[in-house]
Amino acid sequence: MLTIVVSILAGLVLLSGALRKIPGVGPSLEKFAGWLSAFDVVIGVVAIVLGVLELLSLDGILLILAGLVLAVSALRSIPSIGPSLGRLGHALAEFRLIIGLIILLVGLLELLQLLFGSLGRIR
Repeated sequence: MLTIVVSILAGLVLLSGALRKIPGVGPSLEKFAGWLSAFDVVIGVVAIVLGVLELLSLDGILLILAGLVLAVSALRSIPSIGPSLGRLGHALAEFRLIIGLIILLVGLLELLQLLFGSLGRIR
């Protein structure tokens, strides 16, 4: 459940510049994502930790990628590997919108599966 929430939050923060183009709910989503962007490093670090814990799944890989983009400023301060992680985060920043869209969709689909998945098994 925690990975679903972090996936959705990370996706919203990564898409913060493009959400206003969504008809109807775009401006309010943009405002919420702007508020969330103050916590981008925290969301990024949590995403990396959860991604490492679920490394062999699609969620884990996407969370690591999103975390590297979001927490690039904090990653630079890690001794000996910080500069390399910072460069990797900057290289991935070009794909910010793509990573954000994919991780948001995966998080929303998992949330829907969690909410409605048990309805099909009632007998």
